[in-house]
Amino acid sequence: MATTMAETKVSTVVEAPAERVWELIGSFHGLGDWHPDLPESSLGNELTGNAIGAVRVFEFDGTVLHETLLGYDEDARSYTYSFPDGTFHLDGYRATLRVTPVTELGASFVEWKATYDAEAAHRKESGDLVRGVFASGLAALRERFAA
Repeated sequence: MATTMAETKVSTVVEAPAERVWELIGSFHGLGDWHPDLPESSLGNELTGNAIGAVRVFEFDGTVLHETLLGYDEDARSYTYSFPDGTFHLDGYRATLRVTPVTELGASFVEWKATYDAEAAHRKESGDLVRGVFASGLAALRERFAA
């Protein structure tokens, strides 16, 4: 089947300084601590913390998802990860979560984006799934820091 490259990008402004937001979301293994739709992850290999190559494992709705940390930049407040080809009908999946200061407002711009190849038959369904996970996580993050 033919696949096409796709990108999903969701962003928001959070009413808190970037340092505070990153403190909450900057741990690769801590996604389940703040995302309302994801359980806590378990370690998938011997690498802990934000070590490149670390694997986090989520188990939900009968699905086991392994995500591997590909890049981590504390100074830029971002990390990039992937999951195995074929997961959710996606191949070449790479996602980045990034926090950037909005200095004038003392707030943060948070962006979560992914690129992937998707079979035409599953492109909309898979894109909607990724977009939904990103959007619900960022909405919860925004609400958590709301004044």
